Amino acid sequence: MRSRPAVALATAVMLVVSTMLTSARAQVQEHDAPDPALFDLDLAQAQLDQLHFEADRLRMELADALERVDGLTIERDFISLNDQARNDVMQKARTDARNMAINAYIGIGPPLQGAVVLNAESANDLSYRNGLLRQQTERLQEAARTYAVLAGEADESVIALADSINDETRQIEALNRALTRVVGQIPHAEWVVSIAEIHRMADESFARSQRAEPTAEQWRKLRNCESTETYDIDTGNTFYGAYQFTWDTWGTVYGEGNPAHAPPEEQDARARLLYARRGSQPWPICGRFLP
Repeated sequence: MRSRPAVALATAVMLVVSTMLTSARAQVQEHDAPDPALFDLDLAQAQLDQLHFEADRLRMELADALERVDGLTIERDFISLNDQARNDVMQKARTDARNMAINAYIGIGPPLQGAVVLNAESANDLSYRNGLLRQQTERLQEAARTYAVLAGEADESVIALADSINDETRQIEALNRALTRVVGQIPHAEWVVSIAEIHRMADESFARSQRAEPTAEQWRKLRNCESTETYDIDTGNTFYGAYQFTWDTWGTVYGEGNPAHAPPEEQDARARLLYARRGSQPWPICGRFLP
């Protein structure tokens, strides 16, 4: 048998635990892991605002990424589309170099033929003309090398731009997924705010009326008495849901539609608001389980 001090200590601990479980902010229905935001309007609103902020940030990042892709695509297409123009310019340079190689020097008349070179009157003249030919041939070769370098640089630029576009495209896909995920969370966050607003009104009503807050167990007994805790019950007897709201009573706590079709969290919140305003009066029989 325990000593009296031990029993007293155990009793005190149980009272503290009981007080914690029956706090005014306890949830009407017991859940495994209730969302605190359902009972805290400031927290619920902050979470919703954060989602909107994150969605706006992702939209801005997405717009910037799309703009970068547009710029890179334009630059890539410009290089690709101008390959032919660049080819034309380089081909003209090669042709001009070839013609200059054929012409021994400017202004001598029609292009030189091999026979003209071979029929040169003197070795010096032949050497001079061969020198011109070699010089122009070198210019032709240099032009060809320059063309090859430019063509290679163009190809490398196109490849580099394509890689950048692919990187940006993957980033866009990731941003789109993130944005879809965040936007998809907003309706639920808005719903949480709507439930928290009901609890805020109930808090204010409890503060004005100084009425005692029912415990989770008292609410459970009320629901069991009214509907065997069946939230979607609709037997056609003009009473609906776990708390057996009438349509008129449901409307007084700003409910819309059939109460039995409302989520449990909404029915809990509106029942709490109703009790905060009117006490157990709306439940003339089962209200005996409430304070």
